[in-house]
This record gives sequence, C-alpha cells and structure tokens, in this order.
Amino acid sequence: MAMFLLIASLLYAVPAATASYSGRSKALKFTETSYIVFTPDMSPFVNKMSVCMWLRDFGSPGCCPTVFNYGPSNQVRIDSHARQIEMAEQGHNFQADLARVVTKGEWYHACLSWSSSSQYAWYYVNGELLGSVATGSRTLSTGNKMVIGHHSSYISPFQNSNSFVGEVSELNVYAKELTAEEVKRMFSGGLCGLWEEENEDVRVLKWEDILKLPRTGSVSEVGLDQCGPTPQELLEECERRRNETSRQLSESLKVLENVRAELNTTLAEKEYLTEKLAETQAELNTTLAEKKSLTETLAEMQADLNTSLAENESLTETLAEKEIQMNATMENLQEALEEIKRLNRTWDWDMFSLDEYLNKTVSPDMAEQMKSSWDGISDMMIGFTITDQFIKFLRHIDTDEYSDLRPWSMLYTEKYLNKMFTGEMAETLSTMWDGISDKLVGITMTEKIIELLKYVQG
Repeated sequence: MAMFLLIASLLYAVPAATASYSGRSKALKFTETSYIVFTPDMSPFVNKMSVCMWLRDFGSPGCCPTVFNYGPSNQVRIDSHARQIEMAEQGHNFQADLARVVTKGEWYHACLSWSSSSQYAWYYVNGELLGSVATGSRTLSTGNKMVIGHHSSYISPFQNSNSFVGEVSELNVYAKELTAEEVKRMFSGGLCGLWEEENEDVRVLKWEDILKLPRTGSVSEVGLDQCGPTPQELLEECERRRNETSRQLSESLKVLENVRAELNTTLAEKEYLTEKLAETQAELNTTLAEKKSLTETLAEMQADLNTSLAENESLTETLAEKEIQMNATMENLQEALEEIKRLNRTWDWDMFSLDEYLNKTVSPDMAEQMKSSWDGISDMMIGFTITDQFIKFLRHIDTDEYSDLRPWSMLYTEKYLNKMFTGEMAETLSTMWDGISDKLVGITMTEKIIELLKYVQG
C-alpha cells in the first residue's frame, strides 16, 4: 500500500511546463497565389519597429518576391531574396546580393530594425548586419494593410512578380528598435528557440496570432519536426499520461484492498487452524498408544469444527443482515439530511438526547408521536412558567390518548424549564416535526447522528 501511495505522490508532482509561447513548432507555407492580408493597429509602431522572422525561399518566380509589406507606398517592405528592403518611402532602400549569405531552400533568419530617433533602418541576416538605409525622421502612418507573402499594391489586380514561394516561421513585430546584440542572440537561439519571450513586453504583433489570421489562396500550416512538440503539447501529454496512470493506480488500489481483506481473513483462519493443529499434534504425541481414545477425540474435534463452521455461517448471515440494515439507515439518513437542507427550518435535536430517544431507532409510531404528541395541550401551557411542579400538575390532569406518549422530560431541558411558555413555544412544539419526522424513520439516534443533524441544520 505504501508503495502505491508513493507512486501516486510522484505522479501528481509532475511539474508543469513553464514556456507559454505556442507557435514555436509551426510554419506557414506560401505558394505563388497565396498570401495573408489584414489591417493591424500600427499605433505602437509609429516611431519604432523591428520585424524579425525565419524563412526559406523555394524559388519565387518574380523579380521582387515580397515576404513582408506594410502600406501601399512601401513604408516597410522586405524582399525574400534580400536584394532589397524599403523603409518610409520609395528611394530609401538597401540592395544586396543574398546569394553569398544563404542557400536557396534553406532556413535563414532576417530582421529589420528601425526607429525615427536613430533615423536608420538596419537589416540583419543570420545575426549579422547586411546593410542599412538612412530614413530621416519620418514616422509610419496608421490604417494601412499589412501583407505577408505578397505586395499590397499587386494583389488586386493580382501580379505574381511579387509572389513569395516558400515558408515563414516566428514572424514577430516588436515595438522597439532591436539592437545588433539582441538580433544576434535571437538568431543564436535557432529556429526552435524561445528568445521571443525575452522581449514579450514589446512583442506586439505575435506569430501565434498571425497563425490565426484568415488566409488567401493555399497558405498551409506545416509542422517543424526539428522543433519537436511544443511545451503545451508536452504538458497535455504529461497530463493525459498522469490521468491514465492515476486511473490505473486507483483500480490497482481497489484490487489491493480486496486482496488485503482476503489475506486478513486467510491469516485469521490459518492462525486458528495452526492453534488447533498444535493442540492436536500435542494430543497425538501423548496418546499414540490410545488409538481408540484419539479417534474419539478427533471425532469430537470434528464435531466442534462443524459447529464452529455453522456458527461462522450464522455470524456471516447476521453481519450481512446488519450491513443491509446499515445501508438502509444510511439511505434514510441521506434523505433526512437532504430534507433538512430543503426545508431550512430549526429543529430541537437535543430532544433526542433524552432517554426516550437516545440510542433508539425511530419507528413509524415514534415519528407519528413526534408530530402529534403535543397536540391539544401545548396551547393550555401558554402564559405559565414551566416548573417541576407545573409539569407534574399537567401530567396529572392530562388524560387524552397521547398522554403517555408525550416526552415530558423534554420540558426539563434548559430551553423550557423555569421559562414562561409562549405562543411561539406552543407553535414550535406542535409543528416542529411536521415534514421531517417521517424522514427519520429507521435512523438510530446516537450521539454522533444527533451532532450530524445539528451540523447540517447549521
């Protein structure tokens, strides 16, 4: 049993995953005619912005495959070939030959960082500065469309010269001009890293939210096998296994309890038989010469054993009957407790501490007595002080059919003795047990039961 409990404690001590970033192992795959277009809130990015992502180009067909674009006048545009970035307006751009840096079809990290205060846009590839462009003190306007996988100016009518064919992952937009060191650290974390959470306070446009945006064309979500399961997936699998193991453990514990009960019974029987065998062996050793006497003794022992078995069977039947009675009592008690909660009234449970009721099982007659025993006399007591002499007087003059059934000792309790009997007391005595006494039938009024009834009543 201790071993099973130890296993259970270890199972429930499984730590929860700490990472909350849910887009780590996913990428979006774009074809020649697919893209995502939406209008974000650009107010956090008016004076500063960094756009960082992992991407790989499978061979985009046009001259200027645009992986990221904001605004119709190329306020921000990143070419997936990295031949050109544009910032603020036409003419403020940087051109470079990316072929010397990355290989077609392979993942690489790209990051554009800008602020109006520095008046420069910096472009990093795989953690290294590839080039920069002076932007002046211009700021970004708000209310324009942002497009991923194409250029906002060429989606209606559609032109494939700016189509991006490839995959993008971890595209996040920060309301901050990231430093070269921060970009390098982000790249060093790798495609599957969680560096994004280090700048969570400025990561405004998030990859996990981009994954939920509507898509045009055949934009598809693909898994990154090299990243393995996400922390949330690991947590869910851990929780599933823990629940399954807990279920199996619970079933095993039940089986163990049954086995232990059977083992205890077997051990008791073994102890009994061992004692008898010892006695028999002692008698056998001392009476080998008296075979006839020994045979008679063995016959007597057999008879005793048969009697014991019969008594044991009778005891088993008695215990079974007691168990049935107990179950019935528990059912009656449960119904009574539910009725007490439903009625929400006050009852004088101390009455059951009197000799007439304590440790006695409430019968139908007793329940009827509880409801009607004070009828016809409680009104006569109004205005009188309940003293010992007054109680004796009442018992002397009381001649109706309920006289012998009334729990007179109840009037000797602190609630009534030496107190002026009021109309409220009369009403309480006459109606106290209406609606509940029948629910108490079959319940043995022990001190514990009385305390439970008091507790439920509150």
